Amino acid sequence: MRILIDVGNSVTKVVLNKDHKITNVKSINYIKNNKYELELKKTIRSILSKNKIADVYTSSVNIEALKIIKNIIKQFKDLKFRNLENRNFPDFKIKYKKIEKFGIDRFYNCLGARSLSTKNNFIIFDIGTATTIDVIDKKFNYLGGLIIPGPLTSFSSLIESTSMIGKHNLLTNKKLLGLSTEQCLSSGFIQSNSLMIDSLCKKISKEFGLSFKVIITGGLADIFSRYISIIHNKDKSLIFKGMIYLIENEK
Repeated sequence: MRILIDVGNSVTKVVLNKDHKITNVKSINYIKNNKYELELKKTIRSILSKNKIADVYTSSVNIEALKIIKNIIKQFKDLKFRNLENRNFPDFKIKYKKIEKFGIDRFYNCLGARSLSTKNNFIIFDIGTATTIDVIDKKFNYLGGLIIPGPLTSFSSLIESTSMIGKHNLLTNKKLLGLSTEQCLSSGFIQSNSLMIDSLCKKISKEFGLSFKVIITGGLADIFSRYISIIHNKDKSLIFKGMIYLIENEK
């Protein structure tokens, strides 16, 4: 049994992994104070008290959070630690300028999709601090991608930059038009991003002349999966599945 840690910009996720099963998902918000370190240490200590763990693997896009994790793992002498930062995989064909700039989370999303099926082309939407779109075909060629500010990032920027709007809660409903500032903001948040995803999928499919399975992952997957009919699979463990796919194929 091993511990897998996905170190995101805003959230760190810790899971247990045995064979291909992923359990005990714990999410910890990344905040630049002692609370993050204390919560992470508490989580790992709790896992170790109930399970026999030999290895800890991380995938990280957050350098500061990764440093904290490394220091915590050092305190548990029986644990072997490895940060998965190599973006190479035998069958993965990618022509990305400066491969070291290709987000490690995007790399493992691609591997995670591949672990689900070798017979499908995939469009992968990861909706978090940023929205990333990555496209692979059934031969495991990387066809390209996009990076867009995440919905909450755009929403927060709008609130902070527009003094007259003020702060409002997000409402999740399927109404297209709002009759209050709160309703208008919420509908804009949901509808604009949902229509963007739907439109991009159609455009990508038309450009390559291929049909694609669409996967949505990331922190906002639960919200948007309810509004976008073109999505075939919601998988919030996609990065972990990609990490497992790499670890298992290295053996």
